[in-house]
This record gives sequence, structure tokens and C-alpha cells, in this order.
Amino acid sequence: MISFSLALLSSANAELVFSSIPNNAPDGFSEVFSKHVDVLGLHVYAKQHVPNSRVLHCANILAQWIDNNEDGEVDNVFVYQELVNRHASMVMWWNEDQAEDDFDNIPNDVLDNYALQAIFGDEVNMNYPKNQEFDATLEETLHLVTHEGYSRVFPSTWGEFPETAMTNTMDAVIKGGWYHYDDPTCDYECDATEYFYWSLTSILGAQDYPWRIWEIADEWELPTLALMQKHNQQMVDLLQDSQWGLATVLPDGSYEPTLACPADFNGTGFVDVIDLLFLIDNWGQAGEGDLNGSGTVDVGDVLALIDSWGECPI
Repeated sequence: MISFSLALLSSANAELVFSSIPNNAPDGFSEVFSKHVDVLGLHVYAKQHVPNSRVLHCANILAQWIDNNEDGEVDNVFVYQELVNRHASMVMWWNEDQAEDDFDNIPNDVLDNYALQAIFGDEVNMNYPKNQEFDATLEETLHLVTHEGYSRVFPSTWGEFPETAMTNTMDAVIKGGWYHYDDPTCDYECDATEYFYWSLTSILGAQDYPWRIWEIADEWELPTLALMQKHNQQMVDLLQDSQWGLATVLPDGSYEPTLACPADFNGTGFVDVIDLLFLIDNWGQAGEGDLNGSGTVDVGDVLALIDSWGECPI
């Protein structure tokens, strides 16, 4: 099952595109949101007033967190499977006021049981770092992957509770006076989610600008790789351990995977009848199987599959 999920990802289109709200969307979503992008099996839902460019920017950043080397395969299949199983989604409103108006239309069991992360269109900054303002997309999409994925799949290492490998390093950094998150609404778990974000983006260079270092100093004082190595080497070692499949390059919002054999859905190295049956099983749907980027699986995708029939190129 895990290998099949990897194969499904390798069939994804290089270009992330809009599609209709899927039939398996959480209850209430079709009434609240009018835009949807399938992101390698994860989702971005957005309100009508959120500009398309910002929705796609969010989708591309999310894709780069889970397929950082852009080879068309997820970097950690266990985390990916957890996220897919819980319909992991970025949910976009223009601003916080608009979101509050909609919460009554989404059932509580959806909010409790699905992996959802909100982001507001007015905090998406596609000109970062040129305009010297941070892009919140980097933070919120990473929260979805780490809080809803890594912390649940690898609790002894990435769990957001006391005495995990990660939170032991967090406690040491707090004691050292380098991390002082004093938001009264943020509990220990929340502190750990934020700490994961601060640490990873700092070693990737996202915070390493004079204007940004000054801006975040009241909360985070290890904004560069050099400072992380000097004061928090244990966390650097965790983040750079290749077994976790964490990002090594900061997402830039332009996801362009290299897909050697997109019609090989089951990863056998051959495009054959099993792949054709997968197309038929997904007929008329968006997402996996949409080889030609039309928005749904259709005759054009069958023709593309037939054109790729046989052994995949090496």
C-alpha cells in the first residue's frame, strides 16, 4: 500500500491546477469554498475572493515541503500517508474576519477529525524576500506537514509533548533564553509546533535577513544556520538526518517536478493494463490519473497512457 501511494504521486501533473470541489471533501466545504487544488493527494481549498495566484502559491509551497527535491516522489511516505488518510488541507480565506463568519458552516467533527490548517490570503506574500516582508505561506503550510504529519507518525522523535527528541532540544533552548514564545493562547504543544517551524526555516535561510532578524527577536533568537549550529546543534542534527526526509532547500513557490514515467501509477517500471484499470477506476475525477491536466480523468488521459505503453525510460 505504501509503495502504491508513492506511485500515485509520481503520476501527478507537474503543474498544479484548479479543479472542482471533490466529492470526498469534508462536510460543509462545498458550501464554504469555491476553489480547490489537488496537491499530490493533499488539498488547498479557498474562498472565491482569494486571488488565484495566491491559492496556487500556497499549493506550490505545500508541494515543495513534501517533495522537496522535486523528483515526483514524496520525501517521507509514512508522513504522506498519514496526511492523505486525514484529508490534509490548507483552507484559505481572505482574512480572519471572513473565516470567523464561516466556521458555523463547518461541523465540529470535521474541525476535530480532519487535518486542517488555515491561512489568510492577505498574509500571503509572493514578493518575499524582495519587499522585506515575510511570507506566512512558508509557516502555515509547514505547520500542516509537521503538526498533522511528523508529530503523529514519529511521536518519540517529533512528538509535541515533553521529553521527545525534539522537545528536549526545545526545552534546552528555552532555558538558554533563545526561544521565548509568550502567546497566552499557545500551550506546550503549540510551542513545539512553532519551534519546529522556527528551527527548520532558520537552517534553510528563511529568517536570515536583517529586517527579519530584528522583527522576530522578541520570540526567536536563532534565525540563522550558524546560530543554530552554535546554540542548538542537536536540533540541527535531527533536522538534517536524512531518514526523516525533511526539506533541505527552502520552498520558493515554483514546484516543477521531474516525472520520468507519469503513467506508471503502480510503480512497476511498466505502463500496462493495471495502470489502465487505475485510470478507468478514477474516470471523471480530478487529481491522480489526470495526465493531460484537463482537470478530470478522460479520453485524453487514456491516449496519453497508451502513448507511454511499455517499459518506462530509465
